[in-house]
Amino acid sequence: MKRKIIFILLIVLSIIIISSGWYLFQSRNIIAPDFSLTDLDGNTFRLSDFKGKIVIIDFMDVWCLPCRQQIPHLKVIWEKEDYRNKIVLLSIEVNVVIPEEILNDFRQEFPYATWIWAKDKANESIASLYQVSYIPKIVIIDQYGYIRFVHIGLTDSSILIQEIDKLLT
Repeated sequence: MKRKIIFILLIVLSIIIISSGWYLFQSRNIIAPDFSLTDLDGNTFRLSDFKGKIVIIDFMDVWCLPCRQQIPHLKVIWEKEDYRNKIVLLSIEVNVVIPEEILNDFRQEFPYATWIWAKDKANESIASLYQVSYIPKIVIIDQYGYIRFVHIGLTDSSILIQEIDKLLT
């Protein structure tokens, strides 16, 4: 009986250690895959262009209600004085069949949302690179190009501030 309990405890402990390591690998210790996109204003950029800044990527779709609800939380981050010239904010439409005109109309609904808006490319899916299965998905990349935070679903601005502040200290 005692052996069974010890064996079960070892299995449970192993599962906890393995799952903890998997979490760290998934969101904390990998270099963000580089990509190139053209934003809605016609400017081509690469993720690597923003090295030295914290990059917040908002993977979204114009038809997604939680994605729409995410925008005011991103506004709080975008307008925070402490973050001026320290962050880059990207909203990337992951639905490759949505025309740019519809994404642009969506952006116009939020006149304060003056950050970078772009559309994923069908032939070189950024959503696939970042394993976007559900939206909204927020990814925060540190100044050195490492993924430091990943969250699926509506993410409150207070959580984003907490994560960004960790990277700035």
